[in-house]
Amino acid sequence: MRTKLRILWAFLAIVFLTDVAGWADENATRDRRHRQLIDQRQKILTSYRDDLTAVAEWCEEHQQQEGQQQMLSLIEQLASEPEPADLSTVVTPPVDQSLPLDEQQWRLQLQHHRETRAAELYTLARSSLRAGFPSLAFSIISDVLRVDPDHKYGRSIMGKQKYVDPTRKDEPGYAGEWVSAFEKKMRGESRPQVNHPDFGWIPLTSVPRYEQGLRPWKGDWISVDKEAELRRDFRNAWEVPSEHFLVKTNVSLEAGVELSRRLEVFHSWLQQNFAAFFDTPQSLQDRFEKATDRSADRNMKPMEVHYYATREEYQKRVFGKVPANLETNGLYWQPERTSYFYLNPERQDLTTLFHEATHQILDVNTTSDRLLAARARARKLKLRRIEDWVLCEHSNFWLIEGLACYFESFEIDENGKVSVGNPEYVRFDTARQRLLDPSFYFYMPSLQFFALGKDEFQSHPQVSPLYTQASGYVHFLMHYEDGLYRDDLIQLLTAVYRPDAEKIIEEPSLTRMAGVSYDELDRQYREHMQNLDDLLHAGEPDPDQAGDRRPPRK
Repeated sequence: MRTKLRILWAFLAIVFLTDVAGWADENATRDRRHRQLIDQRQKILTSYRDDLTAVAEWCEEHQQQEGQQQMLSLIEQLASEPEPADLSTVVTPPVDQSLPLDEQQWRLQLQHHRETRAAELYTLARSSLRAGFPSLAFSIISDVLRVDPDHKYGRSIMGKQKYVDPTRKDEPGYAGEWVSAFEKKMRGESRPQVNHPDFGWIPLTSVPRYEQGLRPWKGDWISVDKEAELRRDFRNAWEVPSEHFLVKTNVSLEAGVELSRRLEVFHSWLQQNFAAFFDTPQSLQDRFEKATDRSADRNMKPMEVHYYATREEYQKRVFGKVPANLETNGLYWQPERTSYFYLNPERQDLTTLFHEATHQILDVNTTSDRLLAARARARKLKLRRIEDWVLCEHSNFWLIEGLACYFESFEIDENGKVSVGNPEYVRFDTARQRLLDPSFYFYMPSLQFFALGKDEFQSHPQVSPLYTQASGYVHFLMHYEDGLYRDDLIQLLTAVYRPDAEKIIEEPSLTRMAGVSYDELDRQYREHMQNLDDLLHAGEPDPDQAGDRRPPRK
């Protein structure tokens, strides 16, 4: 009997080692393919830079100063990361045949190079998607539009359509605009609306009255001061509709509009950078093969956000939703699918907004999936009643809060440019210090960390350091080796929010999805944090000569 057992264990060991070896080979091949795609991307962009340089030299020879300056400006833009805010919304008109021949020549050269390189990048984006790297594919689509802002397939994938404003169609040089389906609908209605800089979407014919200080109220017009007095009562709150949100506020109309716009920027960033979460693999493939924006087809009810003028109003509204001794700055309440915030004069940043909006957007877009999963589980386990599906009840709870904490670092500057994941943000800074500073050390190995379910995580005696580590792990998975694990993170997020009915009892596993061991993740996480430390302290004086580094954050 013992001999048989030894033979069985030996056989299982051989199978295990064979699986591990195959796992490692597959992972190495995947990493290599990811690097090849990034290298190909850089090669095309370098070729485009060379094209622009050649045109700039031609312009210099032919004394085309405007063309030379434009080429140099485009070359400079290539040195920075592409931003949606950098893209012009105006469609480039055809080259005017009445222009001097030399000017026509450089404009036609630029158009040719743009179309050629954008086509190469678009093909590469499709290859990246087929290789299983949707995040990289969408990143390359951003390059497509940076090279050729009028690439219609790239624009379509990013949810934009060509719109010709009937009031401008006869303007010289006007060829149309790139807008969302929502904007096209609002501007094209029988009573056209305009997105006013201060007042948001209002009827075009009402703009003069708004700018004169008048506001609509129950079929009449009243003064702005009278309106403010009436809307101080939240039952009469301003309502600011946008494509995906309905903001209700008694702070001011302008504050509601600003909040709404920032939420839309955040939503758009998530849709583009986490596309594999919002779309099935097949619909993603369709978006690239057929150049369609599937998100535009959704007819989902806008997500509601309440923004109160005082903390007292906020506290009254969330009473009973959070423990009495827990102080909060914002809350997403899942049963009502609504987020609650208040104007905090001592804290003007939007970290809480983006934290709770993360919970709200991910939840609202996947509610039906978890209802189906709960029904499938009841059938599988032969339960008498369908029990609510609890997110990460048995494992992976770090992901839920870690991602929301990660997006606290989401920033939109005055020019509309987005940044996220700044290593100096307090969450990541603290995670780095907890790992690298011996006097501040806390790290739970990934094997145990990933296994924590909701209750285990939230009731853990070291819950604060666990939140910090969760933030650090999301930063690592988003940014390590040019986003090597970003799609694995999104795949895990999808498995958590959209449970697979065929694997209803199986807990999602990051290591299985990424094809990497827990020990290797521990090692790479430390490497990532050390790289951040080196980056943050590059050029600093020697601490032995200049005193200690700044103290860690408690």
